[in-house]
Amino acid sequence: MRTYGIDSQTGNWTVLTESVITGSSNPQKFSYTDSVGTVFTITSTLYNANTTFLVGSTTINTGDVIQNDVIVNNLGETVSNIWTDITLNTILSSAPLSENIAQQIGGVQSFFNNYGLTQGEEVIVSAGYIWLATLVQTLRLSTNESPYYANYGIPAQTSVNTQIPPDIALNTIQQQYAPYFKSLTILRQQNTTNPTYNIRAVFLDGTTIQSVVAT
Repeated sequence: MRTYGIDSQTGNWTVLTESVITGSSNPQKFSYTDSVGTVFTITSTLYNANTTFLVGSTTINTGDVIQNDVIVNNLGETVSNIWTDITLNTILSSAPLSENIAQQIGGVQSFFNNYGLTQGEEVIVSAGYIWLATLVQTLRLSTNESPYYANYGIPAQTSVNTQIPPDIALNTIQQQYAPYFKSLTILRQQNTTNPTYNIRAVFLDGTTIQSVVAT
């Protein structure tokens, strides 16, 4: 896990802290003993599908979580080998081809190591992208929907009931976010089925973004 903060000198986001993955190791191993004293070991491994493919008549989609459970007795003999698509809640008729799946990373891998970063290293991302994403979420938020930011958002229900476009709310949102941009314009797009807004934003670093947001 990585946490970020904005560098006050550059306006870019900076890595502040790191922590290791706290999830379970992969694969996991369990053992149990039956009523006659035979010890069985279960090895459970999680994978992700890295493409869309077929196993028998089942279509596996990219990103599906796939689990393989192998049960071995105390003689080292495999007594069960089951593949399940957890996303689809379906037992597969055979094992997927190895090139179609990738084992999930578990245990205590460091995200810093994965990305080649060190603490305090600057990530070259303009803060404008963060504020733009926040602005888009605000345009999709109804006023009073958030218990903490009740004055942010669009009075959607009132607009529907009165059939009056929320232009005043747009002006308010523009004023709320203008300090984070060099220039910010939000206009309601005419003659659209769903409320749609045109945004033109100039970041503090000069980057210009033109975006259409449908809500």
